[in-house]
Amino acid sequence: MSAVLNRRSFISAGALGVAGVSMSMDAAEPKRRTATRGGVLKVCVFADIHYQPGVYTNDTPEFLEKILARAERERCDMVIHLGDFVHNVLKAPEKAYVKMYNEFRIPTYHVLGNHDQDDAPHRATLDAYRLDRGYYSFDRGGFRFVVLDPNYYCEEPGRYIHFDHGNYHRRSKKATVNYVPPDQLEWLRSVVVGSPDPCVILSHQSLERPPNGGNVLNKDDVQAIFAEANAKRPGTVRLVMNGHLHADNLRIMDDIVWWDVNSANNDWNSRRHYKFPPEYHKSHDRACHNVAWKEPLSGILTLSRDGGIRIDGAKSDWLFGVTPKMAGFPEFDSNGRYKRPVIQSADFKMTYRRD
Repeated sequence: MSAVLNRRSFISAGALGVAGVSMSMDAAEPKRRTATRGGVLKVCVFADIHYQPGVYTNDTPEFLEKILARAERERCDMVIHLGDFVHNVLKAPEKAYVKMYNEFRIPTYHVLGNHDQDDAPHRATLDAYRLDRGYYSFDRGGFRFVVLDPNYYCEEPGRYIHFDHGNYHRRSKKATVNYVPPDQLEWLRSVVVGSPDPCVILSHQSLERPPNGGNVLNKDDVQAIFAEANAKRPGTVRLVMNGHLHADNLRIMDDIVWWDVNSANNDWNSRRHYKFPPEYHKSHDRACHNVAWKEPLSGILTLSRDGGIRIDGAKSDWLFGVTPKMAGFPEFDSNGRYKRPVIQSADFKMTYRRD
């Protein structure tokens, strides 16, 4: 087992168990190479674009257009967003935005975020995103993609309420938030344990971070299912991706690669600043809570059946040159992860011993 790490990459290596890994990292520009198509799947991944005209930063379709153009340029097989895509699917600009994504020339997939149904009914959001429900799975290119929906809150033990038209903002003080309910856990086990193909897990909220700050409260229940699957056949669950925290991080833990995908757009803080041009603050209601990127961030994920996991990241500059320090925002989040306009690049080769 060997590992070559660039300290600037902010990757943390957990217990590797029976898996081996060799990897190289670059937190800035990726080294370009062309992967062979045989046995390889390429996926464009982005998160938390928060399209809401007149509210957040970068509120034109251009950011999404650039991400989709990159997916096409890189000859991706599919595009996935990891939640917080739009806030109200019933408004005309958002409808057009979702339509552009849904009808793109490359197949596109949705993951529900906590804000996707802030200003619209849950059912309307599902319909707009072409979903029957918030969790589902699909097989593509020799991999099984498993999409989870932790957008539930709990007012009393055993009673799980899905986010719907911003209801979770009005929950009581005793309520707890972000769960994968028991029926969804049962479904997850049925599609992951014994899967004939390696699994990639997608969730808006983190299944890896400590259960606070908006992460999944019963993540241990989810991780136990992953452990069961990998005990039965090592390497069944290979990669887990999430958005939500607007931070860039990679971690290897329990023989799984965990990818915290940075926001495509910005970072949010409860504090306010007025460092952007005055006219920009006037036309963007909540820009005062953001530091933002000049260009959209996305990652090109290349997967191979033999354990290869490659990420070609992206790097941008600060919008209007306003950094977290200038805005009075923290430069690190509550888990010590750096806030900056970067998705790091990485090249892994995971190997698994089968007894």
